[in-house]
Amino acid sequence: MTSPQGKTVIITGAAGGLGKAIAEAFLATGANIVVCDVHPQRLASVNEEWTKVYPDKFLTQQVDVTDEAAVNALIEAAVAKFGRIDILINNAGVMDDFSPAGACSKALWDRVLNINLNGPFLATKAAIAQFEKQDPTGGIIINIGSNASYHGFSAGAAYTVSKAGVMALTKNTAGFYGDKKIYCIALLLGGMNTNITDAFAQGINMEMLKKVQAAASPFSPEKQVPIESVAKYCVFLTDKDIAPSANGSCIVFNKNWPEA
Repeated sequence: MTSPQGKTVIITGAAGGLGKAIAEAFLATGANIVVCDVHPQRLASVNEEWTKVYPDKFLTQQVDVTDEAAVNALIEAAVAKFGRIDILINNAGVMDDFSPAGACSKALWDRVLNINLNGPFLATKAAIAQFEKQDPTGGIIINIGSNASYHGFSAGAAYTVSKAGVMALTKNTAGFYGDKKIYCIALLLGGMNTNITDAFAQGINMEMLKKVQAAASPFSPEKQVPIESVAKYCVFLTDKDIAPSANGSCIVFNKNWPEA
């Protein structure tokens, strides 16, 4: 397998949780890493930690992925520091509160769709513009999807629609840009121990949650997908032989929960 050593990887929402694990997996291969996050305290902590181990191999930037100008500035900063970009991983995301359509507030709907779907779209758009003009052209986009991308009863309406949209964005991007050596792949992940559950602070729609839980086998800690395993898979998918073959694939990676 070819190593991504020397490649430049942008990862959104990567100052903690899954995104940070992915970043560290790529750093261990010798890749250059650009991470963004909306949380300045998390970014400061990452800066302090990585400066001791990976000096000059990373860049951090505070970015709201729903802000097109900020996303474009992130791409520009990455190119200014490392000369080009090779890989984009659209990881930034939030959970909803399990509200079905009839109980979902417009504010929650807008927030979840903005971060989970508009964010990957804006980052994809900006990355493709850079992929097409650099020499050699080409690049790889990995979108972080979910069981909810294909299973309609895993979360609330907003999260479910957002992750189904991520799968559609992946396939459409792969179809159009594959012949330009720009490849797009999605990982459809199961339950993980991550920091995506901010929406729960406002409460949970218990009626919906109970119905979702009743429709599937019980979830337990041993069914969690280790974030380190997801990170290793992301590195694997960027291999020069694997990425073209996986183009357009939406790969279920969920420790068989819910059971196939």
